[in-house]
Amino acid sequence: MTVGGEATGHGQTVCVTGAGGYIGSWIVKLLLEKGYAVRGTVRNPDDAKNAHLRGLAGAAERLVLCKADLLDGDALRAAIAGCHGVFHTASPVTDDPEEMVEPAVRGTRYVIDAAAESSTVRRVVLTSSIGAVAMDPSRAPDAVVDESCWSDLEFCKKTMVRSTRSIL
Repeated sequence: MTVGGEATGHGQTVCVTGAGGYIGSWIVKLLLEKGYAVRGTVRNPDDAKNAHLRGLAGAAERLVLCKADLLDGDALRAAIAGCHGVFHTASPVTDDPEEMVEPAVRGTRYVIDAAAESSTVRRVVLTSSIGAVAMDPSRAPDAVVDESCWSDLEFCKKTMVRSTRSIL
């Protein structure tokens, strides 16, 4: 299942959670171009905001949109069953930052559990946002940010409290 290299996905099915989102949509497009069959999870497959996915090259033959909420473990298991890989891009949608972390963690656990229960999944790719690495006031502006870099938790807590108060 080499997506960026020469290998193609003929005969392999990959699940993309949050397929209708910005990152998910690009992953779906790339996977279809490489010949993979894609099961994309979305909150509502009939929602017009997912129409762009059906217009992608190869979508008519190799894209299935599955109704699956991030916090519905059964729906995620059904979408992931039989897949060879999973790209997890789904994230909870809320205006309240306090209500974002716990559902995101729980949903990610559901995805990982579903992949582990499947006898076919060989790889799981977890995606995140720049917020996971960018919030560190002690890091130099020109510093290279890689997988060893994380946002400063205390800074995030203080910043969130201030920004939440300013909204209220």
